[in-house]
Amino acid sequence: MKQIILFITLFSSTILFANPKISSVASNNNYLFVQLETLPIIDINITFNSGSFNDGELKGLTNLMLNTIMSSNVDNKKIISYFENVGAKLSYSTGKESLSITIRTLNDIDQALVLTNIINNALRLEKLDSNVLKLEKDRILRNIEDSKKRPAALLTSSISAKLFLNSGLAHQVIGEKESVNKITDIQIISHANKVFNLEDIEINIVGDITESNSKKLISSITNKLSTNRTLKVSEYKMQSSDYHTEFDSTQSHLAIIIPAIKREDPDYHNLLVANYIFGGSGFGSWLMEEIRQKRGLSYSVYSYLASTREEGYLKISLQTKNENLSLAKEIIAAQITRLKKFDVSEKEVETIKKSILRSFEMKTDTNKKILNLVSAINNLNLDCNYFENYKAKLNQVSKSTIQNALINSIDFNNISTISVGKTIE
Repeated sequence: MKQIILFITLFSSTILFANPKISSVASNNNYLFVQLETLPIIDINITFNSGSFNDGELKGLTNLMLNTIMSSNVDNKKIISYFENVGAKLSYSTGKESLSITIRTLNDIDQALVLTNIINNALRLEKLDSNVLKLEKDRILRNIEDSKKRPAALLTSSISAKLFLNSGLAHQVIGEKESVNKITDIQIISHANKVFNLEDIEINIVGDITESNSKKLISSITNKLSTNRTLKVSEYKMQSSDYHTEFDSTQSHLAIIIPAIKREDPDYHNLLVANYIFGGSGFGSWLMEEIRQKRGLSYSVYSYLASTREEGYLKISLQTKNENLSLAKEIIAAQITRLKKFDVSEKEVETIKKSILRSFEMKTDTNKKILNLVSAINNLNLDCNYFENYKAKLNQVSKSTIQNALINSIDFNNISTISVGKTIE
């Protein structure tokens, strides 16, 4: 069975799909599915809209909760063993604003129902094994200590702490040593009862499955889950900062963050094209040309659009020798000024649009990629006609619409510069 799954996984990377048809299950937009009969596989993503943002004073609680529960027993057997015994795959992760559980199995509905029932039982655990909790705590505490030795991790931590000060986004998902040590099994079960509820769940299914069978899987996953939402999501405002962390290394890590729009904003596709030219396309982008090709200051420099639930931003990242950090900042500042003006020909804009469309089509060439897209569409409350709308909105982009978007949708007056490395006088 394991060999069958492996073969299918490898084979699936060579398949190209047309625009997937996204449907809601039983007219519930929190439950989406895409029927693909190409491979005998079902991929399931279960997302709860609570992440480390909801940790409260016990920083790291949500991450420890998910890892401990998923490492526990159901009916005196490790959860992962149920999956390994039939060649299925189980993965899970905690983010800042959500957590997710992903299942990959063959298109045997009875087998899939057994696995989803195991997950449902796990979500409703009433007691934890103290040994499992200790093992997970120890593992997380080692990761926390290890992160202090890595400049990239320190940079990520500084970005969260400075830009999202006094909010649930300020700390890292894994939490802090002092708080993780304090967390008890009772607190984990109490938190799980709040997180795993029907009001905050999204389920996405992709593969060789009908809507009828999708309903069965969803019913199995959601069986007896609480209908009460008790975790509140407070609003927050991204701040600006100029902050450096001293670290004994030969290279400095740099992030420059500019407030911008969220993914669902109408101007998103205009900024997508602008960023592709600016630093999102690798070789050929302005940043790569000025930083690497002309001056050799960094092996890689890139920019991308990202967003949290409340805020959007444009992030620029690079790694360079400590003595070159100031020069790199100056060059990036000059390119940001160039971006604001956006003196680009209409012909180049059209060429970039075609390149983005080609890249977009590659995002739907495997079941897993489609599942990731559908999960994002669900989480962002985007329309089920996402694929058609993406192309239509991209085709509407022009030089003038980009220039207007840069004026209205990016806050160039509140640029943050965060770095980690050794200061060279």
